[in-house]
Amino acid sequence: MSTRAAETSRGGMPNLPGLANGKAGAAPPKVSEDGTMELENMDGSADQEKLPLHEDIMQLARLGEIGPIQKLLEEGKFDANYKDGEGITPLHWAAINNHYALCKYLIESGAEVNAKGGESVATPAMWAAQRCHLYIVHLLLENGADPLLTDGQGYNILHLATFDGNVFLLLILLHQNIPVDGPDPSGHTCLMWAAYKGFPACVDLFLEWGASVSGADEQGFTALHWALVKGNAACILKLLEHGADRFAETNDGKSPLTVAHEMNSTGAYHRALKDLNCNSDGTVKQLPLPYTSFIKARPFLNKFFFLFPFPLLFIVFAILSEMPIFAAVPLAVFLAYSLQWAAQQVLQWAPADMKHLQKTPYLAGVFAATLFWVGVRWVTTVLTNTLSSHPILNMLFAICYGLCAYFYTISMLEDPGYVPKLGSRAQQKAVIDELLSLWKFDDQNFCVTCMVRRPLRSKHCRRCSRCVTKHDHHCPWIHSCVGANNIRHFVIYVIALEFGMVFFLTLVTYYILQLPAPAQSQCNILSEDICKYLLRDPFTVVVAIWTCLQLLWVSMLMSVQLLQVARAKTTYETMRGNMHESTNTAAAITSALTAGSTNTDGAQLNSAGMGPNPAIPRGHHPHAKKEGCFAQWKKILGLDTFVAAATGGDGRLRKRGNPFSRGVITNCKDFWCDPAPIFGKRENGAAMLDGEVVNYTRLYETPPRMKLRRPRQEGDGGMYHSVGTEDAV
Repeated sequence: MSTRAAETSRGGMPNLPGLANGKAGAAPPKVSEDGTMELENMDGSADQEKLPLHEDIMQLARLGEIGPIQKLLEEGKFDANYKDGEGITPLHWAAINNHYALCKYLIESGAEVNAKGGESVATPAMWAAQRCHLYIVHLLLENGADPLLTDGQGYNILHLATFDGNVFLLLILLHQNIPVDGPDPSGHTCLMWAAYKGFPACVDLFLEWGASVSGADEQGFTALHWALVKGNAACILKLLEHGADRFAETNDGKSPLTVAHEMNSTGAYHRALKDLNCNSDGTVKQLPLPYTSFIKARPFLNKFFFLFPFPLLFIVFAILSEMPIFAAVPLAVFLAYSLQWAAQQVLQWAPADMKHLQKTPYLAGVFAATLFWVGVRWVTTVLTNTLSSHPILNMLFAICYGLCAYFYTISMLEDPGYVPKLGSRAQQKAVIDELLSLWKFDDQNFCVTCMVRRPLRSKHCRRCSRCVTKHDHHCPWIHSCVGANNIRHFVIYVIALEFGMVFFLTLVTYYILQLPAPAQSQCNILSEDICKYLLRDPFTVVVAIWTCLQLLWVSMLMSVQLLQVARAKTTYETMRGNMHESTNTAAAITSALTAGSTNTDGAQLNSAGMGPNPAIPRGHHPHAKKEGCFAQWKKILGLDTFVAAATGGDGRLRKRGNPFSRGVITNCKDFWCDPAPIFGKRENGAAMLDGEVVNYTRLYETPPRMKLRRPRQEGDGGMYHSVGTEDAV
C-alpha cells in the first residue's frame, strides 16, 4: 500500500490509507458531492423547459407550497409521481426540505415512496435521512418506504443516517429491523462508520444493539482501527470495553497500535488502555499481589474507599493532638496526602468509571468517619463529663445524632427515584411511536441511554447511569442522587446534622471549660491563652475544630434546601431555571406541520447526550478548559448552588415562573405533610403537589390545575418549557 495520505473511496471513508500523514477528513456520501448539488439543480435536466414558478411542481415542492401543487394535480398538469430527467420526484424535494405536511399530501395523492432519483439514485427517505429529518423519515416508513433499499453507491438508509450521527433517527431505523451489521459495498458496517466519524453516542447505541466489534471490512479494518483513525477517545474506550480485539491485524498486517502511531492517536489509545488496566502495548496488566480478581471487584472497591477515611481521620486527629503544632500540621498533611495517594494507586485496577476518587464513595466515607469519631468521642469523653450538668443538651445531641445517622444511611442506600426501565424492545418501540405521534421525540422527552420516556423534572445522572425522577442533585457526600424518593430524608439528615454539630460544639465548650488548667500551657506557636484550653484535651478539641469546619458548608446546604422547599424547586432547576415545555403540544404539532420539526427555530434535532454538534457529547466543549481545583471544590461544598439559590437562579429564566409552585405555605405543606412514611419505604416517584399525591415517574404533562397560574407574558405564549438536559454535576 502507498504511504501517502488517504485517497478516499466514494463513501468518504479512507480507502485503506498508508495512514502516515494525519487523519482522514473526507466527507461521507451525500445526495451529491457537497451535499447541495441536488438543491442547485433545481431546474431538472438540461432538456427540461424552464417553467414559471406557479407551474413548476419541483420548485413548489422545494418551497413546500401545498396549495399551488394541489391545484396543479387537480388540473391534471402533473401527477404525484412526476419525475424529472434524473428521476427526482416532488416527494424527494419535499422530504429533503423537511416539509412534513406536503410529504403527507403527496403520499395521500399516490406518490411512490420508494422512487429512486438524483445522482445518488436514492429514495425520498434516504434524502430525508441525510438531513436528519426524522419525522419525515418516520412518515415515509409508516407509508411503505423500504428501509432495506440501497442507493446508487450501495448504502442503505441506516448507513446514510450514521454519517450525521443523529441517535434519534438511528433508533427509529433500528426498530425497522435493519441488520445492524449490514455492510456497505466496501464491507464497512454502521459501527465502523460511527467509530470513524467519532460519534460515541452512536457507537454505544450500535454496541447495545448487538453490533459486532470483531467484524472487518474488505481490507481487514475493524471498528477499533477506524476509531483510531479518527482518534476519538470515547469511541475507542467503548469499543475496548465491549471486547474489541487489541491485536487484530488488517490485510496489510497493521495492528490497532500501528494505526494509532501512524494517525497520531496514541495518546487517546493509551488512555483507553490504561482505563481498562492494560499496558500501552495492549497486554493486560498483572497485579503483583495475590487475590487479584478480589481487589479489582467493584464491591471490594466500594467498601475499601468508604471505610478508608475511618483510620485516616483517626491518625490525623492523633497526630494533631499529640505532637507540637509546628510539626503536627505538616506531618498530618503529608500523611493524609500520602495515604490518599496510596488509595489512588488502588484505582489503577478499578473499572473505567471508578478511576477518580470523586467517582468512589470516598467523600461519603469522610462524612461517615467524621460522624463515627464524633460519636465515639461524645460517648467516651464528653457525655460522661457533662451529663449531670447538661442533661437536656446531651439528650438533644443524642436525638440529632441518631436522626442524622439514620437518614444519612437511608439517603445513601435508598433508591432516589429511578425512572423504571422498559422490559423489551417492543415496549421501547411503543414509547418511541407514541412520542413521534406527539411530536416529542427529542432529548428533552426521551433518554437514549436508559431508553425511557423522560417524565417532567427528571434528569439523567451520569454518575448513577440512570434517569432520576424529580432530580435534585447528585450528592458526593452520600454517593447517590437526591430525587423524589429520598429528598425529604436528605433534608431531615441535613437539618439534624446542622443542629447536632451546634449541640456538640456547645457540649465540647462546656466540657473543656470545666477541666482543670494544665500545668504547662505553652504551645511554641499559639498564644498561652489558647494553649491553656487546647492542652486540656487536645484530641477532643481537634475533633471539635474539624466539626466546626464542616458547619460552614452544612449551613449553606441547609439554607439552600429549605429555600428550595419553600419555592417548590430542585437544585437542578435552581441552577438551570424552570423550563417545562410539555404543556403545549399544539404548538409543537403546528411547528411540525409547517416546518417539519418540533423545534421552532428550525435547528436540527440532536442526539441524546449531545450538543449542537451531534459528534460532541452534551456538556463537552471542544475548546473549553478543564475545571480547576477551586471550581471542583465549589461544587462539592455547594458554594455555587448557595449563590444561585440566594439570587433566585438564572435571571434570564426566573421570569418564566415555576409551574409547580403554589405559594410558600402550600409548598412547605406539600413537602412536610407528605403522607408517605418518613421511617419507611415510599412508592417510587410519589410526592405531594398542591395537596394531592402525584407520581413523578409518570408525570409527563404539567397538571391542568397548575397551568397558567401566572400572568401571561409577551413572547412565551403562556406555556412552560421543559427542563434542559445538561449535567449540573
